[in-house]
Amino acid sequence: MFAANSGWTLLLVGALISTVIPLLTLVVGYRVLKIPFGKLTGMIAAQHTQPAVLGYALEKSADEAPNVGYALVYPVAMITKILLAQVLLIALGGVV
Repeated sequence: MFAANSGWTLLLVGALISTVIPLLTLVVGYRVLKIPFGKLTGMIAAQHTQPAVLGYALEKSADEAPNVGYALVYPVAMITKILLAQVLLIALGGVV
């Protein structure tokens, strides 16, 4: 059933997006925008809305910078995910 409905394609696209976006965030944030690395780790945790990643970043960090990055990005990430889920339902012909 999974392969019959292009599930593998969706899995690969999801994995690609989940890998490329954080890497772009790191490169652009650190090299271009000069955001401290600790804050960037919190921002990446918030992009994925994963408090476990934030906990790991805090464990490896010497300060509270990951908390700041997480607090900045988390609300926007959560609202964006909710809105994109609605858009995806409409685009696929579902009822909202």
